[in-house]
Amino acid sequence: MASQEILREEPSRGSFINDPKVRGIFFQAVVVIVLVALVWWIVQNTIDNLTRLRIASGFGFLRGRAGFDISDSAIAYSSDSTYGRAILVGFINTLIVAAAGIVTATLIGFILGIGRLSHNWLIRKICMVYVEVFRNIPPLLVIFFWYSGVLAVLPIPRESINLPFGSFLN
Repeated sequence: MASQEILREEPSRGSFINDPKVRGIFFQAVVVIVLVALVWWIVQNTIDNLTRLRIASGFGFLRGRAGFDISDSAIAYSSDSTYGRAILVGFINTLIVAAAGIVTATLIGFILGIGRLSHNWLIRKICMVYVEVFRNIPPLLVIFFWYSGVLAVLPIPRESINLPFGSFLN
């Protein structure tokens, strides 16, 4: 028997740029450098323009007097309060309205869900129509409806409709 000597060739390494790992790192570095340069240019341009126009930047305005009233606030607020206090009042008011909305939506959803399971034909159909109508209407359209169709026709504040518990419709 004859023996054959098998020569194995080592694969050639090829060009450095053909290595996918090296190429990936290179392009990522280029993108990061370009993004950092772009952000630096935007920030520097903004600072130069604000300095040229003598416009102060920063959060110093938050200590200034707001000069306007906010009708409903859970914490003390007057027109002599600062802008920072006004933003805090707005944030707290947003949390209160969001909590009330979550509770109301949960209650309405629970009642309608139970109504859809009712054995009473009329209640089941009313709940079904309500759910199917409001499920297929975009929320922004519902907001426009309530504003223009309901809230816009209410009287001005001086002619408010008195409701129980110190509430008014206007």
